[in-house]
Amino acid sequence: MLRGSWSLRLYVVLIVAYFIVLAFVNLYNQRTPGNLTQFAAVSICVATLFVGLRSRGGIQRLWSKLNWSAPKKLLFAGGLGAVYVETEYEVWQHVFGANGVAASPNLAIDLLVTMPWYLMMVGFLAIALKHRRATLFELLLLGGIYELMADGLLSFIFSGRPLFDYLVLPFMIPIFTLVYAPIVVLPALAVWPSYQKLWSTARSNGSRIWLMLPCLAIVPYGVLLTLLLGRG
Repeated sequence: MLRGSWSLRLYVVLIVAYFIVLAFVNLYNQRTPGNLTQFAAVSICVATLFVGLRSRGGIQRLWSKLNWSAPKKLLFAGGLGAVYVETEYEVWQHVFGANGVAASPNLAIDLLVTMPWYLMMVGFLAIALKHRRATLFELLLLGGIYELMADGLLSFIFSGRPLFDYLVLPFMIPIFTLVYAPIVVLPALAVWPSYQKLWSTARSNGSRIWLMLPCLAIVPYGVLLTLLLGRG
């Protein structure tokens, strides 16, 4: 899972894109509280990703002690990862005095709004991995695509952004990939031995389309978010 030229190329592309797009353009040219918050939060996600990769053996041994099925483990681990990412965004938002970076300045409300998406997304991923194995490269890239659906596409729709702005969304995938790494890649890596046992007894060479299943979570989440905002 961790070997191969695709992984090495992806690391290089992500790190270069991160420092060029986020650090030099946003941080130095537009030194705003929002950009400082994004820079700090994504930096923490990058550090978490590499620490998690280096410590994968110990993390996998820890999760192997949990006597649950592979999908349940992934749902739980992904949920914890989502809470971690949202919390650190909230912390940095308050540190730099930014507004609108997180869903709400109140962490409890933020989690109430965002966790349905995260749990549905990871739940669908847990199902998809039963039918299709994924490489590290695929999981990293898919994390970016999943965030593209919620924090990108859905966010743009609700904010009423002009159609031209949507053209920039694909170029944000490298940053989205890094942000969602603690929610998608590291949880999957943590429970990987459980999925290997599952794959040894079940068919797991289905179409790659299975890996796009979590994108469907945007439909019920969009409806739920519309209802919540409508009541607000």
